[in-house]
Amino acid sequence: MLNNLGNLDRCQNRMEEARLAFEEELATSRQLARKNPQAYLPSVATALNNLGVLYRDQNQVEEARQAFEEALAIRRRLAKQKPEAYLPKVADTLNNLGVLYSEHKQVKEAGQAYEEALKTYRQLAKQNPQTYLPNQAMALNNLGNLHFYQHRMQEARRAYEEALSTYRQLAKQDPETYLPRVATSLNNLGILHREQKQVREARLAYGEALTIYRQFAKLASETYLPDVANTLSELGILECQENHLELAGKAYDEELAIRRQLAKQSPRNCLPDLAMTLNNIGVLDTAQNRMNDARRAFEEALKIYRDSAKQSPERYQTDVERVEKLLKGLDAKSNPAK
Repeated sequence: MLNNLGNLDRCQNRMEEARLAFEEELATSRQLARKNPQAYLPSVATALNNLGVLYRDQNQVEEARQAFEEALAIRRRLAKQKPEAYLPKVADTLNNLGVLYSEHKQVKEAGQAYEEALKTYRQLAKQNPQTYLPNQAMALNNLGNLHFYQHRMQEARRAYEEALSTYRQLAKQDPETYLPRVATSLNNLGILHREQKQVREARLAYGEALTIYRQFAKLASETYLPDVANTLSELGILECQENHLELAGKAYDEELAIRRQLAKQSPRNCLPDLAMTLNNIGVLDTAQNRMNDARRAFEEALKIYRDSAKQSPERYQTDVERVEKLLKGLDAKSNPAK
C-alpha cells in the first residue's frame, strides 16, 4: 500500500509525500527482510529503486546513486537464484542508473550501465519477445542518445534505427501503445539527420513523427500535445539552419500556440517550455530584422525565466543570463551609435 501510495503521489508531483511513503516502505521491508530475507528482500529492492527515481527527479544525485546501487546488488543476488524472475529487474535498475549517469555527464558509467541493460534485454527478448522487445528498444534509444552526446554518430544511428524497426514491428500488433514510440524514435533520427546535414531525411522523420503525434493528440491532448510542440520546435530549428525562415516561422507559431495552451493548464510545468519557444522566435525575428517583435518575445521569455529562477536558480539562472545577453545584443543593433 505504501508503494502504491508513493507512486501515486509522485505522479501527482507531491514529492515530499511520495518520499515519506517510500521511506516508510523501505523501513518496513528492511525490518521484515531481517526475519525472512527470501520473502522480503525483493520489496527492499523495489523501495530502493522507487527512492532512487524520486531522488533522481529531485537532483539528489548521490542519494539516487546509492539507492540504485543497493537495489542492483540485491537484484543481482536474487537473479542468481531465480534469473527468470529477477533478471528483468536487474536490467531495469541498470537502465535507471544509466539515465542518472547520463543526466550528469558521467559518460563512461552511463555507457556501461546501458550496455549491460541492453545485453540483458536482448537475452530476455529471445525467450519472450512480446514482453521484452519494448524494453530492448527503450535501451537502444537511451544508448543512441548517449552515443549522440559523444558525437559517435554511426553508433547512434545504428541504435536509433534498430529501436525504430523494433517499435514499428510492435506497432503492427498494438498501434495504440507503440506508434507514439515510433514517433519518439523518428524524432531522435530527425535530430541526427539534422546534425549531419541530411535535410531531406530529417524533414521526412519529423513529418512522420508529427503526423503520429497529431493523431494521438486528438484523443489525448494533455499527453501528446507537448510531443507535437517539441517536434515543431525541432522542425523550426532545422528550417532556420537551412535559412527557410518563413517555414521556420510557421512551425514556431504553431508551437507557440500549443505552449500557451499548455501553460494555462499547468503553468509550473509548462511555462519554461513557453519561454524556450519565445526565445527561439526572438532569434528568428532578429534574423528577419523585426526588432520590435524580437524584443517582445525576449522580454516575455526573460520574465518567465526570472520567475522560474526564483524557485530553482541552479536550473534557470543560465537561461536568464542568456536572454539578457540577447536583449543587450538587440539594443546594440537598434542603437549602433551607442
